[in-house]
Amino acid sequence: MEEILLKAETRKGRGKGVVRKLRREGSIPAVLYGKDIKSMAITISAREWTVLTRHMRRNAILSMELRTNEGVEKRPVMVKDIQKDFLGNDTFHIDFLQVSMERTIEIDIPIHLTGVAKGTADDGIVEQHLRTIRVECLPTQILEQIDVDVTDLGIGDSFHVRDISLPGVKLLEGMDVAVVTVIPPEAKEKPVTVEEVEPEKKEE
Repeated sequence: MEEILLKAETRKGRGKGVVRKLRREGSIPAVLYGKDIKSMAITISAREWTVLTRHMRRNAILSMELRTNEGVEKRPVMVKDIQKDFLGNDTFHIDFLQVSMERTIEIDIPIHLTGVAKGTADDGIVEQHLRTIRVECLPTQILEQIDVDVTDLGIGDSFHVRDISLPGVKLLEGMDVAVVTVIPPEAKEKPVTVEEVEPEKKEE
């Protein structure tokens, strides 16, 4: 597994004033937490983060080089949450989760459909029910995405969670849950004809 290095350091002080000052200086405020460790406030370089995210895949394990008062140490981490401005351009805050390479974690992996379902030749419609699936695995087994081939699906056919094969990975979704289904084409609505009704004659 390729090592992706991210430099960080602990930060002192809290509050909006401190955070605004950090951003003006080109840093991104963040927090590092995880099992059996104390949550700590940290900062990373906004410039380095921009460069890193251009090539970083989803659910990547990063090697955080953390500078503290005790020195520098490396910690395996994952990105758990990113807060951006309302335009989605600038990163305001990041949550990092420290992981153990020997301990399983729960994570959502995106599902990507491949191929062209044979049912579409008969105007069938491919309907994807699951966009992500939650799994439990070691950090070294995390996939960027799960590919599901829909080529053999005809109208009325489904691909279920039980059809996904990932050795060493535990699927946490119900086995009978449909991932994708090819449904029949929508019936065209027939025009409704309104019968003309003669007005009732008034009694004289």
